[in-house]
Amino acid sequence: MAVRISVSVKGPTGLDDTDRMLGELKEAADLPWHVREVEEDGALGSGIVEIVLVAVVGKTVEIGVSAAVDAVKQAVERWRSERLDPPDVTVGTESVPDAETGSADPEGSDG
Repeated sequence: MAVRISVSVKGPTGLDDTDRMLGELKEAADLPWHVREVEEDGALGSGIVEIVLVAVVGKTVEIGVSAAVDAVKQAVERWRSERLDPPDVTVGTESVPDAETGSADPEGSDG
């Protein structure tokens, strides 16, 4: 089984906040991350959005799952500490079938 790590950011964010967090997550845990913005019904440009960043840790990843999750949590806390009004951020994990590890690779896998 593989593990999906998701980081959910809910609240006001700046224009480059998502890109900065994505960069910090890639640096902290060398994993392929995907960004998905969640639209809320009835929200008209309130500046409050939910962004979900997702990575899947397969069995062949060199770092362990718990080390990856710890690195992600540390990166998230660093990112939040730089903001005057930090948004709510949650880090979650769930087991996924190994077949999903290939679909999470943005470059695709040959193997």
